[in-house]
Amino acid sequence: MRPIRTIATALLVASLATAGCGRSQPNDGATDPSGPPAATAPPATKAPAPGDSTNSPPVVLVDGRHTVYLKTVDPSRRTIRFDLLQFYGGDDALREAAKDHPEASPEQVQQWVPNGYYIRNVNPRLRTLPVPSDTPITVITLAWGNGHNSSEEHIPVTLTKLATYMPTGAPFSITVRHGQVVKLAEVFVP
Repeated sequence: MRPIRTIATALLVASLATAGCGRSQPNDGATDPSGPPAATAPPATKAPAPGDSTNSPPVVLVDGRHTVYLKTVDPSRRTIRFDLLQFYGGDDALREAAKDHPEASPEQVQQWVPNGYYIRNVNPRLRTLPVPSDTPITVITLAWGNGHNSSEEHIPVTLTKLATYMPTGAPFSITVRHGQVVKLAEVFVP
């Protein structure tokens, strides 16, 4: 009885090995009468992560509002090239300056926040985004009152005018939606 069991086991193992080898061959276009393999991967249940698809362009900047330094404005291509930064005001400015300068005393941290704002720019990467023709763009001018008090006034401009204006060192707020700049505004810095 024992030899029959051994032979039957050997035949079973050989047939499984042969069946497994047949499945590892590339599909030559013939249909497989045995059906799909027993163990198949489950279907994907989540959307691919950004950048996974070879058909979609890489995300330059996520949707939302961001503070940037403009580096170049190209009216003919309707693009801006910019340096992304972090802009903080008030108590947030003091807290973030203290994080960046842990060795500093509270009085020294105040020196990093002289006018109530703090700018952090730790990534030198420049990014480029398109600016559609209907994007509202504003720059700031100061209006002087009778008491010599100034107030900020937002003036609408075209992308061409912005290219000639380009205030040195002034941060801008950009709103990004679907990989395009849908709003561009100079940020008032006291």
